[in-house]
Amino acid sequence: MRISAIVLSLLVGLLMGSAAAAQSEAEGEQSTSEAGSGSGQSASPAPGQKMSHWFRKAASAYRRQDIEGWVEATRELHKLRPYNQDFMRQLVEGHARLGNLSEAFNMMLKMQQQGLSVDWDEIDAVDPLREHDLYDHLNELMTEAGKPFGDASVWSTLDSEHAMPEAMAIDSASERVFVGTIRDGEILVSEDGESWDVFASSETVPELAAVFDIAVDTDRGHLWAAVGRVSHYQGPESESDVNSALLRLDLETGELQEQYTLSSDDQQNLLGSLALAGDGTVFAADTQAPIVYRLEPGQDKLKPYFGHPNFTSLRGIALNDDDSLLYVADYELGILVLDATGGQQAWQLAVPETFNAGGIDGLYWWNDHLVAIQNGISPQRVVRLELGADGLGVTAVAPLAAAKEEFDTPTFGAMDGQMLYFLAGSHWRHVDQEGNPADGLPDVPIMQLDVDAASVRVVGEEILEELKKQNREVPDDQDG
Repeated sequence: MRISAIVLSLLVGLLMGSAAAAQSEAEGEQSTSEAGSGSGQSASPAPGQKMSHWFRKAASAYRRQDIEGWVEATRELHKLRPYNQDFMRQLVEGHARLGNLSEAFNMMLKMQQQGLSVDWDEIDAVDPLREHDLYDHLNELMTEAGKPFGDASVWSTLDSEHAMPEAMAIDSASERVFVGTIRDGEILVSEDGESWDVFASSETVPELAAVFDIAVDTDRGHLWAAVGRVSHYQGPESESDVNSALLRLDLETGELQEQYTLSSDDQQNLLGSLALAGDGTVFAADTQAPIVYRLEPGQDKLKPYFGHPNFTSLRGIALNDDDSLLYVADYELGILVLDATGGQQAWQLAVPETFNAGGIDGLYWWNDHLVAIQNGISPQRVVRLELGADGLGVTAVAPLAAAKEEFDTPTFGAMDGQMLYFLAGSHWRHVDQEGNPADGLPDVPIMQLDVDAASVRVVGEEILEELKKQNREVPDDQDG
């Protein structure tokens, strides 16, 4: 089945513009539409401005207990961030309090079909829904969705002394696994998962800082590292004004071969995820601007490749088999598809309404599928997305693991054949802005998962039709 995708119209200036241009949205500036340019028409509010506007509206209405105004503002927020689970839950609560039971149940059904988990019995605001049979059906299914699922198992455990692990890469040729950390800026290596050694640190490579991603180029003997100087990093201070850089290390010795700097003190940039093409080209997502950069073999600096003012927070990126499409996870907006051959096209990956594409950190390519690690929704999960022939739409969704006992904000990992190895936990929520833990840090399990062994759990068509039928029979208010 082929699913059509929405094409984003982009100007060359957006594609190849400076990082500062992309930062304007995050700073709340207005972006003038192409149609209004030079025609005297007023500028349209930037997406960031719209979010701020409706956030203020929602907060103000809620403080006044103007539930109707709160629901109206939250509805607008949901339009801007359709995958945000908090907005969806708040709409259920708001409509229930207003007596709009049909709208409340519609949103509950949508959340349930997307595999989201909420224990509605803990939320007093939905009391008006509880006298209907549909509530019991949906609440039971959404509670069930929050139970552990999948065959992910622990492969190794990183001791808590390795604070804030964030990046992972696998050298299949040598069977070595690399892990990069934020607080100490170290790259660790292990051959068996039993013991971990320091492969590179600020002592051996002064240019190292917080390690946000790493990528192995076995053919050329390179280990690429995206690093940045954030407040959580506790390594030595640098005399350089470089905030973020792409480093090329020797895959055998860990020695620095080249540094490609991205920013200085007057810019806000932070390289995050990396993707490596077969010819050695490196794509790097800037989590702050946000822009995708590209470094081709033989070039001496990173070049802006793609930017768009609607981006919110770029996370995982992945290339398809022939390096023609680059998939980019936006934490709030879902997955975007970029033409990686140098063209000027991008698409929003078309997904079924039954898939919530928000909260994706790690994103990986496998055999005409995408594998996504989602920690921004409940339950936290790993899913496999089957793609259509053109790679622009999802034709099937298979959950691989969800709500596992070891999951404590799973983040990133690496593919080795059909096996996904990933960090099942994160230290971000356990530390302050300086990387200091409040009550000690937990160990972080590294889990393994066979992405080819999916056990698909879907709600049958009969029960969906029954739920929809019951939904249609629910009156809009208690007096109906």
